[in-house]
Amino acid sequence: MSMTFFVPTLVCGIGWNDYRGGFFFASVLRLVILHHATFCINSLALYLGDAPFDDKHTPPDHFITTLITGGEGYHNFHHEFPSDYRNALRWFQYDRTKWVIWIAKKCGLATNLKKFPDNEIAKGRYTMTVKALNKVRDSIAWPKDRTELPIISFEEYQQIANGDDGRQFVLIAGFVHDVTDFIDSHPGGRALLKSQVGKDATVPFHGGVHAHNTAAHNLLAMMRVAICEHGGEVEFRKKQL
Repeated sequence: MSMTFFVPTLVCGIGWNDYRGGFFFASVLRLVILHHATFCINSLALYLGDAPFDDKHTPPDHFITTLITGGEGYHNFHHEFPSDYRNALRWFQYDRTKWVIWIAKKCGLATNLKKFPDNEIAKGRYTMTVKALNKVRDSIAWPKDRTELPIISFEEYQQIANGDDGRQFVLIAGFVHDVTDFIDSHPGGRALLKSQVGKDATVPFHGGVHAHNTAAHNLLAMMRVAICEHGGEVEFRKKQL
């Protein structure tokens, strides 16, 4: 009590005749800030931040709470791997306790520092990375699965491709694609894509005319409307022999 209130008040009072400032700022305000910073470990640190190792029962990590609490803000690592002497895994992450313990070891004042196996830590990080990627995956529109698409013959494909409804269809790699809404946006020009309507454009698409990149493959997959029986024109012609 004396070190908390009396000593700071006396130092400020005797030193520069500011007993009131010594009591309210050096004593009371300092104590309030210290207590709030300490209790942030079990309040703010439980809600603010992300969970790089586990999100089931453990609180998150956040740099702001780490600064406020003097390195205790890496709660996710601490709760997931409680036997590890570190709060922060990376050497550059702000964790004063870790640094003090490490220096104490170098000085011979601490021994047998506990570390959780690196492989198990990597598993935790991997699991959370997969969860994050799964969330991204679920937010993306993907092409229909092949099991959801109807199967049509090559003759049927040619019939719908040359129909009177104005729809434009192209066969590539065994899939029938409706390119009606894309044909005017085709980077190679409308005429080039139009020339492949009703045909098997697998070879031109895969390098015969231009080797399309991954983005083109992804976009094309979104246009799938059917599967061509036997795969394409070549197999169809073989069946006719």
